[in-house]
Amino acid sequence: MLRLAGLRAGGGRSGVDAYHDFEDNGRSYSAPMELKSTTSRAVSTARDVGPDHIGKWRSRIWMFGFYDSAGAVLRSLLVLGPDDMEPWIGRIERYIAPDFQIGERIVHGLTLEDVHVICGEKEVYGLDDAKALHKRQWSEDRYASEMDVADGYSPVRMLEILKFRARYLNARGATLNNPHVPKRFLSRFVDREANVRDGDVDRLRPFIQKSIRAKTLAIPALRRLAAAAARERP
Repeated sequence: MLRLAGLRAGGGRSGVDAYHDFEDNGRSYSAPMELKSTTSRAVSTARDVGPDHIGKWRSRIWMFGFYDSAGAVLRSLLVLGPDDMEPWIGRIERYIAPDFQIGERIVHGLTLEDVHVICGEKEVYGLDDAKALHKRQWSEDRYASEMDVADGYSPVRMLEILKFRARYLNARGATLNNPHVPKRFLSRFVDREANVRDGDVDRLRPFIQKSIRAKTLAIPALRRLAAAAARERP
């Protein structure tokens, strides 16, 4: 898919599968891409989907590769913008929203009394107390930076760490595991698919890239994101 569409591989800390680098009216852009492949027309997405995924999906151009049943031959490619994907993204967001809202209400209701019940009542809490609460979710440097008194944490700071822990636990339980983009949703765009034929890359690549550029430039937020990504390009 990268080769056929002429994309630059992403990955690393960015969490972006690929970029399409292009220029328009003298400005450089790097459009962030979400790449998906399937042999069954339905497409898997990600584990433990939460609000961060929703935000990411709304900031990507999506490219789907449809393979034969053996997964060996790429049959067609489909490019969709976040506006095309919004009916599906919005449905997933609505599905998970109540659980995260419940979690936030619980977090905001936590008090120092909860700290005393869970962590014991102390004037100063030590590093071991904080690690016993929030486990390995923070690095040693983060635990050190969160200390607000000499060699430890005040009760107020421990309350904040307790809230971090509560959010983490809620997120683990509230996330949706691997929601699929269903076949019936993608079927509405079948007329936009570009057929892949051996030796036809010269025809296919300009068509795919033109579609990516048009979708990127048509959405102001995505256009700004692509311009910022271009400035940060290695």
